[in-house]
Amino acid sequence: MAVLLLSSFPAARAQEDETTQPIQRYLANLQLGDGLEEVRRIYPPAQEWPSYVAPQGRITRYRVERGWAKRFPHKVQIMYLGFRKGRLVEIEVIYDAKFSREKTYEQLAGEQALLYGEASRSGDRFWWSDSDTVMRVFPAELPVLKEGAKAVEWRTAIQIYQKGIFESVD
Repeated sequence: MAVLLLSSFPAARAQEDETTQPIQRYLANLQLGDGLEEVRRIYPPAQEWPSYVAPQGRITRYRVERGWAKRFPHKVQIMYLGFRKGRLVEIEVIYDAKFSREKTYEQLAGEQALLYGEASRSGDRFWWSDSDTVMRVFPAELPVLKEGAKAVEWRTAIQIYQKGIFESVD
């Protein structure tokens, strides 16, 4: 079966180059352009979500962890939600340890490549873009305490954002 799939990949790849799909603007039951109140209806806060304003692009970025919302996507550990002028312009999902062991960021990038074609790549980060949206797949570092010592665990992560939001605003 794997041989059959691999042998048909070049033909499928050539066809994808001609009919590249637009990048999806929907992730974790949220869509770029949603308002904060709509996001809070989908994921009702169980506590205040910490936020900060990212100086690059003047984006208000919320960190939402499992347990900080009354409902939360399955297999997700943390979401970062970026808003500009009250509208969702960035969604980043960091998957939990079990999902990340089952599907590495390379495997997730491979699945996305079947939809969107070959990714651009810089080190361990894969990305695709169209005229409106950028999608990135990468490994995320999560600081943890193991036996009283600081350590890092790696997780699979995916992010979509509105193209141009991280460019400096005058």
